[in-house]
Amino acid sequence: MAALGWVIWLMTYLLSLTVRCTSVGSDMLDATMAKTAVVTVFWHGEFFILPYLHRGKKVALIVSQSKDGDLSEAVNRHYGFASVRGSSSRGAEAAALGVLDFIKGGYTIAITGDGPRGPRHELKPGPVWFAQKMDVPLIPVTIRFRHCIQLHSWDEFCIPLPFTRAVVIYGEPIFMRGIQRREGIRTIQQRMEQQEQTALALLHDRKRHDIA
Repeated sequence: MAALGWVIWLMTYLLSLTVRCTSVGSDMLDATMAKTAVVTVFWHGEFFILPYLHRGKKVALIVSQSKDGDLSEAVNRHYGFASVRGSSSRGAEAAALGVLDFIKGGYTIAITGDGPRGPRHELKPGPVWFAQKMDVPLIPVTIRFRHCIQLHSWDEFCIPLPFTRAVVIYGEPIFMRGIQRREGIRTIQQRMEQQEQTALALLHDRKRHDIA
């Protein structure tokens, strides 16, 4: 498993190295991470380039207790990330306690908002609950590639083609304090949908600029 994890890390690293990425809000994210723990949320099928962009930073990811989770943990280790084992379907309590401990330690928690099994692009309560429980900011993250291979999986996982363009948008930090859980979920869902439209517009504008 360790050897396979190294191979997958190397392949994803080298491919990510070729992607021409435009990041919006990354300075704000770095400034926030320097001051406090953060919960970041993104869609399951879109995170391919994020480990490369944040390699070596104080980040913890939730991975399942399955064999796939063993592999994910091995890959995460090569990017310098910590892993919390468990999911909503298996080991939920242990995962929640692990996440809370990492937040106390000042880590940025990276959560797939529609994971581990979907429905696709439908936000689950976990990210909002953690942000409320520990009173830390929640930052929605949106990624779009101009050209990618889209797998026939529930999350329509995107693998960018070499040398394609990407736009990554980091939303403004949102505090969930005093907000009802359902309202918080709706707010983050809407914010991510808005960021998706912004990312697509930036890709479109860049494409026109390249042609001109």
